[in-house]
Parts: sequence; C-alpha cells; structure tokens
Amino acid sequence: MDNIVSRKDIFGGKPIIKGTRISVDLIGDYLNSGKSIEDIKRDYPDLSDKEIKSALDYIIKKTRSERTKLEPQVC
Repeated sequence: MDNIVSRKDIFGGKPIIKGTRISVDLIGDYLNSGKSIEDIKRDYPDLSDKEIKSALDYIIKKTRSERTKLEPQVC
C-alpha cells in the first residue's frame, strides 16, 4: 500500500493515491454506489490497476481494523 499517502494539506489528511488528488474514499464511494473498477478506470484513466488495488487494500485493512474494535472476538 505504498501508493496510499496522507498529507494535511490535501483533503485535510484523508488518504489519497500518491501523486494524485484522488482519495481512497472516492474509490470506495464508486464501488459502494454499484460502479465497477472499469468505471473507475474509465473516469480516471491515469490511475493504474496497482493504484486502484492499493486503495481497495487500504479500505479492506481499515474496515477489518474498525470491525475488530467493534465486534467481540468469538473463540
């Protein structure tokens, strides 16, 4: 996930794809609204597959982290 960075001067520190002003949230919002990775690539043709995958990996990692905080562990 070295393609994901956070800088206070860009979107108040929200994670973005390095070298762009495209936030990880934007990628998540696309998928959440039912759009596909192909839709993202069509609308943002400069994004590479690796960058999109990094954003998705970041979302999954954060979601797991938040879910772990909220849900009790079942043994």
